Amino acid sequence: MSSSSSAPNSRTRLSDDLICFCGDRMQVRTSWTNCNPGRRFVSCPNYGSERRCRKFKFLDVELPNEYYKDLMFQNHMQLRKVERDNQLEHGEGLYIEKMKLMDELKVSKAKLHAYDRLIMVLILVVVCLCTVIVLLAL
Repeated sequence: MSSSSSAPNSRTRLSDDLICFCGDRMQVRTSWTNCNPGRRFVSCPNYGSERRCRKFKFLDVELPNEYYKDLMFQNHMQLRKVERDNQLEHGEGLYIEKMKLMDELKVSKAKLHAYDRLIMVLILVVVCLCTVIVLLAL
């Protein structure tokens, strides 16, 4: 006969730690400060808000020294710059594509206007021919 242990495992204790004193579920976040770059932590959603909840707990160990902290922070800042540059390029690309589409639209409108005129001329020609045929038939 097997018996089950009633002692809480680490997963249960962690989930208990994820409920704040406020009763709200704590959120996993990542710090990108100079002191703790890339260090994950859990905090109350009200942490730093008007409710001034202070429940906070680091999940990761601190980096061993300032060299690694600086390296992690600089890499993060470079990555953010690349992401911003990519967004700008993407935005510029969208702007260029928009301008091309607007030019195509202008050309299409001009063609439609020309086709409208051509149809009007053809209608006039048909009316004139019909008139000539009717007159010749008399």
